[in-house]
Amino acid sequence: MGLMGEARLGIADYVVFAIFILSSLSIGVYHALSGGRQRTTKEYLTADKKLKVVPISLSLLVSFQSAIMILGYPAEMYMRGAQLYIGNIGMLIGTILTTRLWVPLFYKLQITSTFE
Repeated sequence: MGLMGEARLGIADYVVFAIFILSSLSIGVYHALSGGRQRTTKEYLTADKKLKVVPISLSLLVSFQSAIMILGYPAEMYMRGAQLYIGNIGMLIGTILTTRLWVPLFYKLQITSTFE
């Protein structure tokens, strides 16, 4: 905090920000230059079903997380208490049902999207 109470970014903040930006940029550049362009829609959407568990898991994790959630959860917990975690029970049940019911159905039908 400065003299007047305004928040300022420090060196550590800029270093972390730069690391995230550079890592994201380097991943994009690597995959753009490493060849292997997608030729069909199936290759683009499903990677010909050749992806391993880790990239798929990370993709799903990032899809469920957002900046609003990361910034908002601590504020909500501070303001209203730990009952916010009750919503996570519903999300857990929904995730289990989705992985046990819908994903196998989509896989059997060989569709890549709910819009097909």
